[in-house]
Amino acid sequence: MSERGRGSGVAGGIVVAGALLLLVVWPVAVLVGNALADGVGPVAALASERSLEAWRGSLIVATAVTALAVAGGLGAALLTERVSVRGRGALRVAMLLPLLVPDFVAALSWQQAYAPGGLVDDLTGIGAPWLFGPAGVILVLAAGAVPLAYVVIAAGLATRAEPELERAARASGAGRLDVWRSITIPLAAPSIGAATTLVMVTSMNAFAIPSVLGTPDGFATMTTRIYRDLAFAADSESFSRVLALSVLLAGSTLLVIGAADRFLPRGPIRSAATAGGPGSAGRPSWWAAVPLWGYLALTTVLPLIALLLTALTRGIGLPPVPANWTLDHFAEALGGRFLPAITNTFVLAVAAATGALVLGAVVIAASRRGGGRSLGSAVAATFAIPGTVLAVAVLLAYGGLLRDTLWLVLVAFLAKFWALAHRPLQGAVDLMAPDPVRAARASGAGSMTVLRTITMPILRPAIAAAWLLVFVFALHEVTMSILLYGPGSETMAVIILNLQQLGDPTVTAALAVILTLVTLVAATPLLLRAGALRRFGWE
Repeated sequence: MSERGRGSGVAGGIVVAGALLLLVVWPVAVLVGNALADGVGPVAALASERSLEAWRGSLIVATAVTALAVAGGLGAALLTERVSVRGRGALRVAMLLPLLVPDFVAALSWQQAYAPGGLVDDLTGIGAPWLFGPAGVILVLAAGAVPLAYVVIAAGLATRAEPELERAARASGAGRLDVWRSITIPLAAPSIGAATTLVMVTSMNAFAIPSVLGTPDGFATMTTRIYRDLAFAADSESFSRVLALSVLLAGSTLLVIGAADRFLPRGPIRSAATAGGPGSAGRPSWWAAVPLWGYLALTTVLPLIALLLTALTRGIGLPPVPANWTLDHFAEALGGRFLPAITNTFVLAVAAATGALVLGAVVIAASRRGGGRSLGSAVAATFAIPGTVLAVAVLLAYGGLLRDTLWLVLVAFLAKFWALAHRPLQGAVDLMAPDPVRAARASGAGSMTVLRTITMPILRPAIAAAWLLVFVFALHEVTMSILLYGPGSETMAVIILNLQQLGDPTVTAALAVILTLVTLVAATPLLLRAGALRRFGWE
């Protein structure tokens, strides 16, 4: 490597290290420093009944959701990858759609569909008062986490499968369930373990669904307790509890990840499943897919229909029939009252996507020039920091300088979403053939010419995917936004949750529908990209 290239790599490494320091390390250090400087206050607050209740609530939710979601994700993956179902491709894509519905929109839509006075109650007289409380929180979180577990496990079944072993077992007279139990599931154990870790961490860090469905019943988790203490309390005990619970939440997340790395099974990738593997044997059947289509209908389609009908109906209590429909609530949602929040949402999403993309590119440049390879791993690790913890840390570190501005929220977004932009770019760069670049350099082309004429055109799909991924996540992020916003820096997610708490269901539903539609439209290119499906072995 030339001295110029080595110098560029060192400079890139310094930039990445500096960004990590400012965005993550320094805020987290300030958080820990405040907790330690408060003496025995956080310790006493952690031992209080409210803190213990929140910790128990988070543990119960995370454990129950993980068990339900991993079992459901495994069943769904076995169905689409090991049973011959008609419309397999459409079913695989449909299983990803619940991931695009914001958590707080899912909670609101379930409320409009299944709670007393909701759509199902109006049609059948059967409501679900238990939806408000721990049972509802667990059920809605689990329904949204099944696709997350499904994606991980289905990818594992596609890449860690042994079709020859499964065929041999079937040829020897073993039934399908015996084959799954003795061969398929053991080989997929690493992916099941990864899904377990991902769902556990995600559930423990969840905020929106516990806030919408748990708070009215008095059910608290660590994230909702931190929010309530930070937003609605001003005494020193509440602030000590915020510090203590933030450190505990971060420690719990790291403990889950560390335990997973230590105890969950891992193994090398085996042989890839092919189109003629076990999953495609036999005549395709519609009936085999009924359970998954039913799950999607009950957990996503029906709740969203109920939310849309609430937004269209003139007033609460009126039958949601066409005679009572109006677009007034959508007009109000798009009017001047909420226009600043809509503008803030798109400004933040664009800025976060662009900034994260630039930071991700700098990490890759530093790594490929021999400087800062370990920085890529450090960037990936920042995504595991709970959003609640990161928001509190950023508020303590930069609140005095940036309070009530979009810059404060943007700092947290960049710290959290940096990894989302870096990983797709890194994957594309790792797969890029070096020969065209070497040929251009050998022909006398400079670095910028190579970048403009060869590297950028090759990486354009990955760049677009990385930008869109961060943009979609930033559009409906609420955990950090609701802790960091101030007058003039509200986002759509914050406005929706605040309106819901104030008891304005119709305009709340209209805003939620608008945000969900925008998210789905923005994510459509990601769903349609054939490369994204092939990455799971789904062609």
